[in-house]
Amino acid sequence: MKGINLNKPITFLHSSLRYFSEGERHITRFCKDNVLLMVFEGILRFTEDNVCYEIHPGEYHIQKSNTFQSGETASDSPKYLYVHFLSEWADNDSVLPFKGTYDYPRAKFLMKELDKLSHTESSLVKKTAVFYELLLSLQQQEKSETIADKIAAFLCNENLNEISLGKICKEFYFSKNYIINIFKKEFGVTPIQYINNLKINNAKYLLEVTSDTLESISLKSGFNDYSHFYKLFYKETGLSPSKWRNKKQTNPLQY
Repeated sequence: MKGINLNKPITFLHSSLRYFSEGERHITRFCKDNVLLMVFEGILRFTEDNVCYEIHPGEYHIQKSNTFQSGETASDSPKYLYVHFLSEWADNDSVLPFKGTYDYPRAKFLMKELDKLSHTESSLVKKTAVFYELLLSLQQQEKSETIADKIAAFLCNENLNEISLGKICKEFYFSKNYIINIFKKEFGVTPIQYINNLKINNAKYLLEVTSDTLESISLKSGFNDYSHFYKLFYKETGLSPSKWRNKKQTNPLQY
């Protein structure tokens, strides 16, 4: 599902609680900002680029920047928090979906705190910190743990050890094809690709923060065969481990 990219900068602009009067409609506007809406009473109705939405208590919606919004139908006296912010959008696993549910009793304090800070001379840093906590609470909505989640947790715990598909099957009592299919459906990669990505990310960290030899880093990242490590690293980055380290030291924000 599309949503805001949590791996890109997110800039808080301003926020406030908003209470609609009976029969009041959403404002008609072309909005340049993203707007997070968190409804806790009543029903908020609006159109966004001619698509109709109804936001009920316990639901959130992120209006996308540079869209035309209007209130063709009156809302049902909603009470909600709105937050204007800037961010990039994406359609992958690293997003906060543009709509969903939230636990109002748990989020209530953060919502009121952000509203209070937004109406005082509080620093932008403090407002941004509370906003980030709010986004994190939305991202971490409880969900039932799937089999794929359990496999991923197992792989994370075993990421420095030798992992085979057979070992995963033995741990979870499922066939190879079943494990590959359910895991790839949820994570977009096979379990072996997932574990290799974990190892490569660990190697990147060691390349950046230590002066260890490439062979040592390969072993510490769970690769017993340096040539295998080299091939996977090059496939992932387009660079050899040594060249990646040099470029990272030269331009740390780019790699």
